[in-house]
Amino acid sequence: MKTLIRYATSWDFPILLSIDQACFPPEIAYDALDLKHMMSRAGAETLVLEEEDTIVAFLVMEVDRRRKTATLVTLDVLSGQRRRGYATSLLARSESMLTDHGVAAYNLQVDTKNDAAISFYRRNGFEMERLLRKYYPGSRDAWQMVKKLRPSGDT
Repeated sequence: MKTLIRYATSWDFPILLSIDQACFPPEIAYDALDLKHMMSRAGAETLVLEEEDTIVAFLVMEVDRRRKTATLVTLDVLSGQRRRGYATSLLARSESMLTDHGVAAYNLQVDTKNDAAISFYRRNGFEMERLLRKYYPGSRDAWQMVKKLRPSGDT
C-alpha cells in the first residue's frame, strides 16, 4: 500500500477532528475549538499519514525551539488501520524533524490505564518521568513520559 506523510492543511481539519473523536472517549477527545486551538498554537506542527490518498492517522506536536523541547499533543490512528506501523512512522518522522531543530527532549502525557499506548511509547524510547494526578477529565491520572533526543549529526 502506498503511504505518504505530509503536513496537514486547513482542508484536512474535518477529517482530523473525526479521527480524534473516533480514537478517544468523548470526555478526552478534542472538540473542534480545542483541536483548532492546539493545531494553531505557536510551535504547533501537524503531520498526517495517508494510505492510498486517504488520511488514516495524524500527529500534533508543539515545539518550543527556545527551550529545545517538544510535546506530543496527540497521535491518532483509526482503529481499523492500527498495527500497520503508522504510529511508529509518524513518531519517527516527528523525531527526525525535532532533532533537525536541535530539540533535546520530547514529552507526552498518557492515561495511566492506557496500557497499549504506554507499551507503544516505551518501545519507542519514552520513559516514565512522573505521575500527573487528575490530569484528564473525570479525575483520571496520566503519566508524563519523556524521550531524550540526540542532536542531528550525533552518532
